[in-house]
Amino acid sequence: MATMFPCPNCGGQLRFSAEDQQLKCKSCGSLTEIDSYTPDDKIGMDTITTNIYECPCCGGEIQLIDNDGMEFCPYCGNQATMQEKFSTEGAPKYILPFQLNKAKARDKYKSLTGHLHFAPDGLGDKDNIEKLVGMYVPYYLYDYSIDDEIEYKGKTTRSTADYYITDYANVDVSVKVDSLKVPFDASQTLDDSIAAKLEPFPMDKVRTFNPGYLAGFFVENSTVDKDVYKSDSLDKAVDYLCSEVSKGSHGYSPEAGTKYEIQTKLANDLKYDDAQGAYMPMYFMTTKYDDRVAYSIINGANGVSYIDMPIDKKKMYFFAGKVSAGIFVVLLLLSFILNFSFNVKSLCSFGALVSALIALVGAILAEKTYSTDNHLNDKGYFQNAETVKEKKVKKAKKSSALSGATLTGVMVVIAIAIFAVSMEFTGALLGILPYIFYPVSVIMIIVALIKVKKGEKKVMRLGIIAWAVSIVVRLINLPNDIFYYAALIVAFVVILVSINAIVNEYNRFATHPAPQFLKKGGRLENARD
Repeated sequence: MATMFPCPNCGGQLRFSAEDQQLKCKSCGSLTEIDSYTPDDKIGMDTITTNIYECPCCGGEIQLIDNDGMEFCPYCGNQATMQEKFSTEGAPKYILPFQLNKAKARDKYKSLTGHLHFAPDGLGDKDNIEKLVGMYVPYYLYDYSIDDEIEYKGKTTRSTADYYITDYANVDVSVKVDSLKVPFDASQTLDDSIAAKLEPFPMDKVRTFNPGYLAGFFVENSTVDKDVYKSDSLDKAVDYLCSEVSKGSHGYSPEAGTKYEIQTKLANDLKYDDAQGAYMPMYFMTTKYDDRVAYSIINGANGVSYIDMPIDKKKMYFFAGKVSAGIFVVLLLLSFILNFSFNVKSLCSFGALVSALIALVGAILAEKTYSTDNHLNDKGYFQNAETVKEKKVKKAKKSSALSGATLTGVMVVIAIAIFAVSMEFTGALLGILPYIFYPVSVIMIIVALIKVKKGEKKVMRLGIIAWAVSIVVRLINLPNDIFYYAALIVAFVVILVSINAIVNEYNRFATHPAPQFLKKGGRLENARD
């Protein structure tokens, strides 16, 4: 097949070089300036007439720009034969060219996955990494302008050896931006929460669209109407300008309540000009994981990355077994050295606390997985503002679903519990801990019941069962400690089953269902002057 980008020197195939920011011939290696080059008639500044490949499994579409074909679907990971069809698509107004070549993207991926202890086997295999493809993803750039003065009462605090000193001042910051371009993805395939994690883009490197930048890459067609993110783009523009106001305030932060006034003034004074289509660079890879898929996406402009990372249970259990054996040996030795014994009824309170913690974490994971699987935070999936409003889809947040604060809190509770129990064994907190552990466990169970909402309830139920067994064992009067130990063994078996279930739930949370895309919607050419 004749190339759409023939080399002016030898007639070979030109490819856009991220390193050189020029077209580079695969045959003779010569470089050609993009602005001075005219490609095949099928590739123009306003339209792109080429082949589109559609996956028969998930319905995803990808446009091939002078490529050799597709051996697998980049969305669902299936190696099905992509169905080819002829199409003419509109071109966007802007493009952010690739700044990272494929070799650097591969190195970035290896560095991110190489140190993960519980990562599934095969992530670093050559065959898997070869699936990393360079692809331009459609975006809308919502254009705003503002020329404003922000005045507020600010304060700054400093400390001396003996005092904290607070200074107050009237702050006046000039805010003038002729063109603030706010990006939102125009792709049904790219989840909004993932897109948020791939920002920020180096907007200073955005160029007026030239088809030469597409040479050698894949292109996803736009599927989302531009009015879907209009209100979100205003919020994003206000957040950016607030940070600029903060930079120009010489360290004086707004007093309580003033920040909202600043945000309101900026929102009222911002002028919305229009939304223009753009192509943004991504390196995209899909790995199948049981009946789900894991995405690995690298921002092709600055290397910001997003990677779905499920847990290999065999590796985790092997590691946990070694750690548990070590802890058991240490406790056994301490029991002989310090001459303490295990208080069987105190173990009931510890079992109740751990079980409640499992129920809570399981509920949080299940609710977040349900939201992700049903696209409740992904406006782009539904393609138009009317459907988004009907489905009550919320704006995606950049922070992870199971936040760092939540995970830190969980680890702190576990650490306190382990420390407290070990102290009780030595008699330091004898009789006090149950009065702490039981109320805390009840609170966590109540929060879990509230948090789970429509999520899968298996982990939460197992945690509640183990919690209930621990409570019952503590309340009943058994004739001998051996009966308590037997009952506690049952409770801890349920806890182990719960831990296995929570890992399964986490792996669901860390992956995505195999996609099934709706019919194609909006077009980038509708967002072009």
